[in-house]
Amino acid sequence: MTDIDVKSSAVNVGLRDRTKRGWCNPETGELAMGVSIKPGMKVVDVGCGDGGYITFCSRRGADVTFIDIEESKVKATEARLKDIAQGKTQGIVSECNPIPLPNEYADLVISTEVLEHVRDPAAVLREIVRIGNSQALYLLTVPDARGENLLKTVVHPSYFEEPNHIQIFTSDDFEELVLSCDLEIVRHDYLNAFWSIFYLLKWATAVPYAPEGINDAIHPATIAWTKIWDEMLTHPNGDKVRDMFNNTLPGCQMILARRKGASLV
Repeated sequence: MTDIDVKSSAVNVGLRDRTKRGWCNPETGELAMGVSIKPGMKVVDVGCGDGGYITFCSRRGADVTFIDIEESKVKATEARLKDIAQGKTQGIVSECNPIPLPNEYADLVISTEVLEHVRDPAAVLREIVRIGNSQALYLLTVPDARGENLLKTVVHPSYFEEPNHIQIFTSDDFEELVLSCDLEIVRHDYLNAFWSIFYLLKWATAVPYAPEGINDAIHPATIAWTKIWDEMLTHPNGDKVRDMFNNTLPGCQMILARRKGASLV
């Protein structure tokens, strides 16, 4: 198996894992459990990355705005949506503090794996809250401290330096941050145990022991772990095993929130 095959296989397994947990469900039209995407709704992704979530929303007919500090990511998402978008699209290059959108603009605001990169997470989250309307939902994720502290034992120090992860959130930290920004929590979930162990093995077996080595050295341990997780997902008790791992060694945590006093519709 080549390096490219391994990376592709791991990504596919990770996506399958998330789909089984209720993310990007084409049958229900839910981006995540309880987050239905409907034609005409305004969705903003703050820190869109590769644009996977905003692409799902656009295919469902939402009017989407995607923002990232990296112009290349915004351009790539624009290109991806050009021929498949079912609603309006808008790409913005911005550091997101402030976010260049008006107050109460969006029905759904997504921000995944962003707050751990910024010096003042509360300031950025307040901006995220500002652009949602009174009934908006906020889908937020950050790496979980349990997975991060595990990686600290093997990763290169630059992993926890700017522009990478400069904040580490425990479950309580994340909830306190969300509540401090005038939101209330609808649900708090834990995800991505597969990636916690995958990257632990990948960093621990990388040669040379340097940041560039992480992309070049594929050890049989990562291949074996990917196969184990893939097979586990097909087991009759696979969902229970996955949830057990996610609740004890999650790679990230997700909070679904709304403004205080808002009603779920």
